[in-house]
Amino acid sequence: MNPPPLERISLQFPGMHPEFHGRLLALLADLGRAGESHLELSISDPGFFPRLSIEFQSPGACPLAAMRVGGADVITRIENITGAEKRNPLPYQPLAIGAVSTRIGAAGWKIIRADHIGFNLPWFGPGVHPRIGDLRKQLAGACLYHTYPGGEPWDFILPGDPEEIARRKSVDYSITRRPKFELVSFDGASTPLVQFDISADARFEDFTRLFPEALADPAFRNIWIYLENPYSINVCLVINEDSVGDWCGMFQGCRI
Repeated sequence: MNPPPLERISLQFPGMHPEFHGRLLALLADLGRAGESHLELSISDPGFFPRLSIEFQSPGACPLAAMRVGGADVITRIENITGAEKRNPLPYQPLAIGAVSTRIGAAGWKIIRADHIGFNLPWFGPGVHPRIGDLRKQLAGACLYHTYPGGEPWDFILPGDPEEIARRKSVDYSITRRPKFELVSFDGASTPLVQFDISADARFEDFTRLFPEALADPAFRNIWIYLENPYSINVCLVINEDSVGDWCGMFQGCRI
């Protein structure tokens, strides 16, 4: 008997910072259906699982990811458990969400869609972060869980239908599957990170001109904007050029 599918992944932030929550919800509102304290991301096929959401009502003090399987949540706290301290050596300057929204509005850009969201957990040991290793075991039978084809410790959960998840039919990697969820074991710094990887109707060169404070990645033609936030993690808005189609074909053969 197949396990129930992974129904939902929710990135949850503590509920005690309403001004930050409101500004972030306003910035990301075009990516789905927003409520007073949550955002349900639009999905490329209504029959796909998991659904992804961002919520601002977690009772604790630590951001977390809640993954619902069979009516119960598998909780992963987004924190540094290594005991190590390592500064990110790359040059960037955090920006207030209001400043980011103002610049995007003044430039006339439209935020189009979310390709993926996810988290980075600091890990300086061998293999993947133990919490991500546990999630591989717990979730592999409940979703389209993939390792990254290049061997980097960047795991991805692709949206899929129940028949694909249960392995009763093959996964069609030629179709669009958004939004994905990324789980990263990260050795570049000791600060955990949450990312919202989105596309806008502008070019990479426009991104770098408008946001010189961001980290620019010419290989992927995107920028990483670090948002000022009240938590002990980094919150990043990753802006990409929009494109027709999807890139999940590269994951063929990488399903766990």
